Amino acid sequence: MLDLFGNFGRNRKSFDEMMNELNSMFNEPMFVKGRTNVEKGSDENGEWTKETFTSNDGSYQITSIVRVMGGDGKEYSPKSKSSYNELDILKSQLEKAVEEQEFEKAVELRDKIKSLENNQEKIKDLESELKKAIEGQDFEKAIKIRDEIKNLKS
Repeated sequence: MLDLFGNFGRNRKSFDEMMNELNSMFNEPMFVKGRTNVEKGSDENGEWTKETFTSNDGSYQITSIVRVMGGDGKEYSPKSKSSYNELDILKSQLEKAVEEQEFEKAVELRDKIKSLENNQEKIKDLESELKKAIEGQDFEKAIKIRDEIKNLKS
C-alpha cells in the first residue's frame, strides 16, 4: 500500500521520496487478473459475439460486442452496412433461416424479397422524390412518400 507520509508523522518522507514512489506506481505496467466470458449467438441482424472481462474482485469490467452480417465474415458497422443493400441482407437472412430450418421465417423473407424485387424501380423513383421533397422542405409530401415506400417494402 502507498504510504506517502510515513506512519502518521513518524519517519516522515521527503518530497523527493514521495514523488519517486508516485512515479514508480505509474511507470510500471498495470495488469488486472480476472476471467473472460464469451457468448455467441445470432439474430435477425446476423451473428454476434460478446466478450466480457471481469477482474477477480469484480471492480473492473470490460465488454466488447462484434456483429457479423451474413456468412461472408464482414463486420457489421455503420461503414460496412452501407456496402449492403436491403436485398442482400434479406437474402442472407433467408439462407440462414433455411439452414436453421426456420421455414415460417424463410417464407416471410422470401415474400419480402419478391416484393422488393418487383417494386425496386418504383422504390428507387420514390426515394428520389423523397430526397427532393426533403431538400425543398415539403415535409408533408415527404411523409406521404416515406409511407408509400414503407408499404412497397413490406
